Parts: sequence; C-alpha cells; structure tokens
Amino acid sequence: MPRGFLVNRTKTHSQPNLFSRVLRIENKPLQVKVVRGVVFSVIRKITVAPIALLLVPFTLHKVGAAGYGTWAIFVTIISLTWLLDPGLSPTVTKFVAEHSGTNDIPEIGRVLNASLALCLFMSALASCVLWFFARAIIGEFFRGPAAPPTSEILTLWPLVMLCITVFLMTAPFVAFINGCQRMDLTNVLVFSTDLFSALATVVLLCLHAKVRSLLLAQLLSSSFMLVGSIMIVRRLLPSVTPNPFRCKLRTLGKLVSFSVPLYAGYIMTSVQGQLEKLYLARFVGIVPVGWYNVANEGAMKVKRIPDLLLGPVLAAASELDATEERRKVEELHFRAHKYLGLIAIPLVIFSVLTAKILISLWVGQGLIQIAVPFALLVIGNLFPQIGAPLYFILVGRGILRPAVYTAALAAALNVVLSFIFIKRWGFSGAVLGTVFPMILSTVYFFIASGKYFEVSLCRMLGRAYLKPLLCSLAATLAIPMIGALGMRRGTSLVVEMFTYGAIYLVGLVMTRFFDNFDITTAESHVPFLRITRRIIPVS
Repeated sequence: MPRGFLVNRTKTHSQPNLFSRVLRIENKPLQVKVVRGVVFSVIRKITVAPIALLLVPFTLHKVGAAGYGTWAIFVTIISLTWLLDPGLSPTVTKFVAEHSGTNDIPEIGRVLNASLALCLFMSALASCVLWFFARAIIGEFFRGPAAPPTSEILTLWPLVMLCITVFLMTAPFVAFINGCQRMDLTNVLVFSTDLFSALATVVLLCLHAKVRSLLLAQLLSSSFMLVGSIMIVRRLLPSVTPNPFRCKLRTLGKLVSFSVPLYAGYIMTSVQGQLEKLYLARFVGIVPVGWYNVANEGAMKVKRIPDLLLGPVLAAASELDATEERRKVEELHFRAHKYLGLIAIPLVIFSVLTAKILISLWVGQGLIQIAVPFALLVIGNLFPQIGAPLYFILVGRGILRPAVYTAALAAALNVVLSFIFIKRWGFSGAVLGTVFPMILSTVYFFIASGKYFEVSLCRMLGRAYLKPLLCSLAATLAIPMIGALGMRRGTSLVVEMFTYGAIYLVGLVMTRFFDNFDITTAESHVPFLRITRRIIPVS
C-alpha cells in the first residue's frame, strides 16, 4: 500500500496570519488529518486522565455515597437526553466532511443551520417533558432511606434543565468541527473544558459540599464548551454565520432522512449503562447506583483510551466515499482495527487481571466489592469497541441497516435482561444485564455487515487482533511472579505494568506485527524513529 493512501483533494487557500492558518480547512493530506486528530486525542487523554481519576474519590469524600448516588441519577437523566438527538452528530460530521472535500461552503452553512434548528426544538421538548413530569420522575427514581426529600430535588430541577439545553446545543458545533477534520481543535476545546470542569467542581465542593455544586459545575463547564465551539466554528469558516432561524427545509429533510435510521444506535448508546442505574434506583436504592456508577466510570476510562484512535475515522471515510476511493476505505478500515487492537487488547487484559489493585488504589478498600463488576464491564465494553471502526466505515459509506438492526437488538436485550437480572440479583444483575447485550449484539453486527466488504471480516479481524491477543496473554505470565515479590500495591502495579508492556511490545516485534506502512508513517511524523528500521522486522 503506497505511503499516501489517504489524500485530500481540497484546494489550497492562503491565510494572512498564523492564527488564521491554524483555524481553517487547509490543504493537508487526509492521512495527516487523521494522525493529527489521533495525536491530539492521546495528548488530551494523557493530560486529563489523572485529573478525572482523582475527581471521583474527591467527590465521593465530599458528598458521601448517598450524595454521589443522587448525582449519578442526575447525570443519567442528562445523558439520556441523547434520546432526543436523532443521530444528528454523526450525520453532521458526515455531510460537513463530504462538502469540505468538494469545497461547498454554502452547503456546509446550511447543514449547520438545519442541525441547530433541530437541536433547538429538541431542547425545548426536553425542558417541557422534565418540567411537566418532574414529580413523577423524582418519585420513581429517587428512592431508599438515604434519598433526599422531593422538595430538595425540585430546587435542583431548573439546573438539570439548563444543563440539558446547553448540552444539546453544543452537539452540532462539535460535530461541525469534527466534520472539518479538525479534531485537534476539538481535543484542545475538550481539554480546556475538562480542566475548567475539574477546577469548578473542586472549588464549588470546597465552598459547599452538596449535589447543587456538582450541577453548577456541570452547567458552567457545558456553557464553556458551547461558547468555545461557537468561536472555533466562526474562525474556521468566517463566511458561515450559525443561525437556526435560517434553516432550509430541504437541508433539514436531508439530515433527518439520514439521521433517523441512526436513532436506534443512539438509543442503544444512551440506554447502555444508564438504564441499569434507573432500574437500581427503582428496585434497590440510590447507594447501589453510586457503586455501579463508579464501576462503570472506571470501565469507561479504560475504553476511552483506545477510542481516541477512532475519532477521525468517520470523517475520513465520508470524504473517501465522496471521492469514490473504495480501496482506500477498505485500507482505512483495516488500519483502524489494527491500531485499535494494538492498544485495546493489552489494556483490557491488564485491567482485568489487576482489577482489585486498580480499584483499591483509585477509590479505596471500602469499594473493593466493585472490582469484579469493573472487570466484567471492561470485557463487555471491548466488544462494541471492536465494532466501532466497522460502524464508522459503514456510516461514512451511507450504509445504515446493519447498525440500526444491531442497535435495536442491543437495546431490546438490555431493557429485558437488565430488568430480569436486577430484580433477581440486585447490583450483580446490573452488570450482567449490560455485558450480555454488548457481546451478542456485536457478534450479530459483524455477521450482518460481512456482505458489504470484499475482504472477509473474519480474516481481517484475525490479522488485526490475533497477534496482540497472543502477545498480551504471554505477557500476563510475568504478573503473578512480580506479585509474589511482596512489594507495596502501588509499586507492584507500576512494576507489573512496565514489565507487561515490555514483554508485549517485544512479542509484537518478534511476530512481525508491524508492516512497512506502519514504520513509514511513524517516520514521517517522528523522524528520529528511522532507527527502528534497524531493529524492528516488518511484515
């Protein structure tokens, strides 16, 4: 495969100053855009991850288990507002990427205006539903002896509604930036928002250690994200003025006709991991909601690291499909799986084997009972993560049916199994009701999608994941030996991590996992890596 297998055909537009050159749609090879987005995603995650890890035990200490459970229910309600977003974010990203490839700036503006109009309508609808059904929602989900009184929760309800409105209105602007394939800017914005959110949370909790402080911090950080995304959009395309009241019905119809089939996928994403908390609140109490939220948060943090590799895939696939470069789409699909396997497989296996140590170091021995649920959720999350490159490629090509059927299957299984398992086994059933639908729906997704590819998906998955899996399993043999040395938990974990990683990388090199394209691409972005050709055999 030639070095520049991803090429952008956008015409060059000169800019008068440095700031304008940074914030624009420029003439860069598509390969550079993809790598740039991944690099900025990794830098953001490495920088922000320690803050996010420390924030959970700090919040638990300040508000207590009951307060954290109450906060988890509020977060669930806010997150479930994605049910009102009919697949709009990936739709905007796809159409903006396509029109960027053909340099159709007016159509990009119409896409943005139509998406803003739809989100404004959804925000108003969400606010009305929450206002009229406030007491019913509170009565159903804020239960148990530790639950706060209804009057106290009602005083927080306006903050929840404002968070939801800002949350929904930010989505089109972020999707627009991603569609311009400027995930470097998205990551800078998210990084700044995460820092602002952490600072606001710490300050407000120190001043007033209540759930209200958490909601205020959420509202302030969401507003920061909204304002920042608007400013970036205005700098990227000064000729585009976002205005939902200038929405064109034809463009709105085009967006809706594409996004509505994706709605099932958004239902699954919103329901998965959120429905369990509502069931737990209804049948068990708010304290187990907090336990599940901590386990799920930990599992999602493990999942988010490899997810950083996948952010640019949808926009890249959409642009390549618009220029009918099918061979390059297939190559992009394989590379996404290969690099996902490189990071995700060893991370999942190491997290599962060291689950008890990770949980005890993170939130203390008092919550060590969530180590097994954490490990199961980490394994469950791996399956839809492996399906993510396939999902992005199919959506970029405009093929929606497999994703829609898979999402419907996963959502149905999640609703039914979680209900049965939680009523029977309580907290443990919540984990099983999450993991089983993830595994079964992902298997179905690959079976249903095979006919859209010339290369066998099973063969491609073997090429991408088999060597990382075998090398990871071989590296785990060193962990029990290090644990037998009797070192302190923190020291032992660090030594195990570096030993595991070293054995894993040596295994990949010896099995010739890396090919000439991998080395050439690495050299083009980090020149000193040319020395690796002397020591790394390539396939």
